[in-house]
Amino acid sequence: MIKTLLKTLLLFATLSYLIFAVVKVSHPTQEMVCTGVEFLFTDSGQTNLIDRPMLEMLLTKNKIAPKGHVLADIDLHDIEQRLSANPYIDTVNCYHTASGKLCVRVTPRRPLLHVFAQDGDEFYIDTKGGIMPAGGLPTDLPIVTGHVTRQMSNTRLLMLGNLLQSDQYWKRQAQQVVINEKGWIEIIPRFSGQRILLGEPKDLQEKLNRVRMFYEKAMPRVGWNKYSTINAAFKNQIICTKL
Repeated sequence: MIKTLLKTLLLFATLSYLIFAVVKVSHPTQEMVCTGVEFLFTDSGQTNLIDRPMLEMLLTKNKIAPKGHVLADIDLHDIEQRLSANPYIDTVNCYHTASGKLCVRVTPRRPLLHVFAQDGDEFYIDTKGGIMPAGGLPTDLPIVTGHVTRQMSNTRLLMLGNLLQSDQYWKRQAQQVVINEKGWIEIIPRFSGQRILLGEPKDLQEKLNRVRMFYEKAMPRVGWNKYSTINAAFKNQIICTKL
């Protein structure tokens, strides 16, 4: 009975030590010096307007670069707040790693469209309909021109942008979007010379599906250089204008 009790105590002591060791290793002490910064992007497969060098520059510019500072002296909340103020960043989360590094997990705002308004205004529209200033990293987004204003960003432009970005076919095809004087939507494709008229900003998914079917079924037979416009504005039909 005594041997069993001793074995139990020994096992308990061993487990306690292992738990202590794991916690000790996985949680850096506040006396440690920060050995560097590691940036993680939660949406790395998408179009971003900011990258690691730009984040490093922001840390340096704001005088909050943590490398070489004692962990206890690093204000994680302050770093999160300052980086989140960047117009191309949605959220920031900072924490220390076991090796003493500062990990900065960034969720960028994802742009959908690059707008050039008639009055000279230029901006991006993100996935939530928010407006971002032009700049940042180069992008290959559809360009929007014509009678367009910022007030359209969270309505017709947001709806169209999400449709184009979520459909791989139209994401490759759509090079430019034109809003005409009536507010109708036109698309200029990347790989053909036609103008695609979608008309009023409603039933856009159905209209895009109809145009795609026409491209895949009819255009290879009649020839890609036969029409100047493809009009899908009216329900259940495609009207083409010859060159």
